[in-house]
Amino acid sequence: MKDGFLSLIKSSYLLLVQAKAKSSRVTHDKIVYLLSFPSTSEPVLEELSAYFGSRLVICYTANSFSLAQKFQSKGSTIYSIDRFSELFTQVVPLVKGASTVLCDNYFAFLGAIDFAPTTEVIQLWHANGAIKKFGIEANYAKNRSASDKKRYKKVYKKYTHYAVGSDKMGTIFQESYLATSDQLLKIGYPTSDHLLSSSWRRQQEARFSEVFSDLAKKRIVLYTPTYREKTSENPLDFERLANELGDEWVIFAKAHPHDEQLQERLATSMSISSDMRGFTLQEFLPFVDCLITDYSSVPFEYTLVKDNGKILFFCYDMDSYQKEVGIQEDFESWIPSTIVQTQKQLTKEIVSAEPQEIEAFNSLWNQYNDGQATQRLIKRIEEKI
Repeated sequence: MKDGFLSLIKSSYLLLVQAKAKSSRVTHDKIVYLLSFPSTSEPVLEELSAYFGSRLVICYTANSFSLAQKFQSKGSTIYSIDRFSELFTQVVPLVKGASTVLCDNYFAFLGAIDFAPTTEVIQLWHANGAIKKFGIEANYAKNRSASDKKRYKKVYKKYTHYAVGSDKMGTIFQESYLATSDQLLKIGYPTSDHLLSSSWRRQQEARFSEVFSDLAKKRIVLYTPTYREKTSENPLDFERLANELGDEWVIFAKAHPHDEQLQERLATSMSISSDMRGFTLQEFLPFVDCLITDYSSVPFEYTLVKDNGKILFFCYDMDSYQKEVGIQEDFESWIPSTIVQTQKQLTKEIVSAEPQEIEAFNSLWNQYNDGQATQRLIKRIEEKI
């Protein structure tokens, strides 16, 4: 009953968007950016804003409001996607009339817009690679109703291109979003550009030396678990882990913004820190000696900035996660280390594992990433306009 009611609401919402889009016929030269992942979109928006100035329009979800405001102060016009009145009166006509629309995620309302044949809707995505399945390949999507699947596919069909950093990621978009090979823009993953900048690295090193001077002789562990729709108790005993590693190591953890349970645990822990002292996750990565994750996309960025680090995949719920979400079939064949499922194994690997060979991993996932992806994207947009 509840699912049917929600499906009716979604269908009604899309019918209203469709009607508004059909009545909108004004074209313009603005570049429209649909923003929902501030951490991955910010470096791309910096370059787009510097080049296009007030021609850049940002349509944002609630969690991205602060970042949108930042670019509003630089001259961009911003609109909320989550406020329906604003979506209906401002966002839909803007998106419909644009020659280029950039997206960092799946946006359901796109499925109801009848774009002109010349409009490019480019999916920039919010990850350089993928361990967990998404789109039509995710197990939770496979279990949805036929009408839900039809609605998903309508959105997928609106994307005309996908910016990818590797053929491997291109294949995943073909499987997950039903992309075709000619839709793949092999220009690199724009968010990776600044990670490859020597000036950016020097800036972070200078900041780190000053801000974290107390850690000069420490080795750093960073734990970054992915978000789980179905919350399960994280089995890590942080206090015990800290005691077992001893004074040589200091442990940081970055909880997903939606993982309130882990955030509460970290807030009360005396042995692990979630305070990166003003550093973003990407800015912190070059100084991490051992990255612990599971199904997150962080490893694809870590190997770009750390060629002598090590990654441990702590997949304590691998069987249940495989059933609920799904993991890329060949996951275990290309990760640069083994999978651990208990805290005892994890501690042993942190202490004993040597820096890993990441060349094959980078060749697979960072094939086209050379620091120039955003410039190639800008050139494409400008030539089209």
